[in-house]
Amino acid sequence: MSFYQSLEESTRSLTAAEQKIGSLLLADPRNAPFLRIAEIAKRAGVHDSTVVRFAQKLGYAGFIEMREALVADSLSSQDRTIAMREEGEAFSLAMVVSSQVEVLRSLPEKIPQERIDSTVAALLAADRIHVMGSGLMLPLVEFMRAKLSSAGLHVDTIPCTGREAAQRLAHVRPTDALLVFAFSEDYEDVAHPIRILEAEQTSVILLTDESSLMRPELPAHVIAIPRDQVRHGVIVPMTALCYAIHYDLLQYRTEERRATRQRTDLLDGGSPAASRTQ
Repeated sequence: MSFYQSLEESTRSLTAAEQKIGSLLLADPRNAPFLRIAEIAKRAGVHDSTVVRFAQKLGYAGFIEMREALVADSLSSQDRTIAMREEGEAFSLAMVVSSQVEVLRSLPEKIPQERIDSTVAALLAADRIHVMGSGLMLPLVEFMRAKLSSAGLHVDTIPCTGREAAQRLAHVRPTDALLVFAFSEDYEDVAHPIRILEAEQTSVILLTDESSLMRPELPAHVIAIPRDQVRHGVIVPMTALCYAIHYDLLQYRTEERRATRQRTDLLDGGSPAASRTQ
């Protein structure tokens, strides 16, 4: 399991001091593997022993093993765009594409299929799905509305924030699911209603970027997308994630329909009509 997977699995158990360490390492993935315990502790404003406990809480034997995981993650995410920038080459289309391709390649390592499956299960179990997002996330909100609707699910959208969003969220019920698209910098705008709705047993799924992982009181279902090394954003990998959710849902629906047909054949096997067609 990669460092980022370990961090995501352990987010809810971290103390405030340990969350500072996590935020520090997430903010500088390129240099994080080369920081010593004392440097991390100083930057995070914590004691050296807190850094060691942080590593152990993530499942590592100690700091050295955690740093090895950070190095492995850093090597796997190295992309040509960084080298191009350091060599003085101007930003270009090729640079952006190369960087985004590297992020896409890293998704299966950082987001286990089980997390996609649990998201789909939560969506299928809901009476109605509310897809929420604003700003740059609006195309993804509409994309998911269309895909979920085409699969026969009851869907509406909340393409807004503030008071208008609160008015629409007031209609969300415990038997519903709320699918939220929010960058880490926008999460505070939706954190309060998310906490209330989840406390009321509504299934909340947050699709965000890795910087959100150190936020307190995240919902039970979180899928965090890595940002590329030159910080171009997460729209492309987020779109890939939406396709993955859609395809997983279609596969589940196909298996569900096959199981229903098999049970129908079983129940209908003894009828006169069934006998005449055999």
